[in-house]
Amino acid sequence: MTMLKQILNQAGVREFGVCPMPPEDALLDCRAKSRLPENARSVIVCLFPYYSPGLEGNISRYAMVEDYHKVAREILTPACESLRQAYAAEFSWFADNSPIPEVSAAVQAGLGVQGRNGLLITPDYGTYVFLGEIITDHLFDYSAPAQGSCLGCGRCEAACPGGALCGGAVDISRCVSDISQRKGELTPSETELVRAGGLLWGCDRCQLVCPHNREVKQTHIQAFQKNIVASVAYGQIRPLCKTRAFGFRGPRVLERNYHILYGVD
Repeated sequence: MTMLKQILNQAGVREFGVCPMPPEDALLDCRAKSRLPENARSVIVCLFPYYSPGLEGNISRYAMVEDYHKVAREILTPACESLRQAYAAEFSWFADNSPIPEVSAAVQAGLGVQGRNGLLITPDYGTYVFLGEIITDHLFDYSAPAQGSCLGCGRCEAACPGGALCGGAVDISRCVSDISQRKGELTPSETELVRAGGLLWGCDRCQLVCPHNREVKQTHIQAFQKNIVASVAYGQIRPLCKTRAFGFRGPRVLERNYHILYGVD
């Protein structure tokens, strides 16, 4: 594990844990599943904290920073190459588009607990983290699973503008973050939920009221400390689609939401 830590730290991953490869019936269906190493045995779950203090704007905090898919690729690609050389084994990385249930794996890897909003809560960074996984056929020692739970205060449920949170379950059909990302014309009720959420993209209500997020550390990842855009004007939407996580949806979704919130260009 010392060599693993050295390689990951050198690549830019400071916090990680290792859990067993989930059984086949627990894997998610996605195109990235074809990249799984044969006889995969270990999942190295990596944290990518993105929080910077004092940011308020009209998009979700995670979209204010550089696209985390790109940042994860730039960190995990060389990490996997170094790991292959060190262990003579297969290593394949995933981020977001992953066959691994990421939050469950992170809890199993000892990185935090799952909140009533479905998000991972970490000791140092609260819920303000992205997750990435390196899957390998090498057998590493597994981390001790995280113990405990969130405070269970229910503030996230009370603050959710769509009433999507109940008893630790998330009703995606009423999740404002999910609705804000849908293509095409929204229904009148969906339009009202976007308006109630107040953001062009995503929703941070459950994170903003979470007690676990009161005193969190700032990100140490340099790519998330620069070129931050908190508030997006109409004319910035198309250029920012090239560098932000919302770019995969294309500009029309945000332009639609802009008209919902502000009515004019």
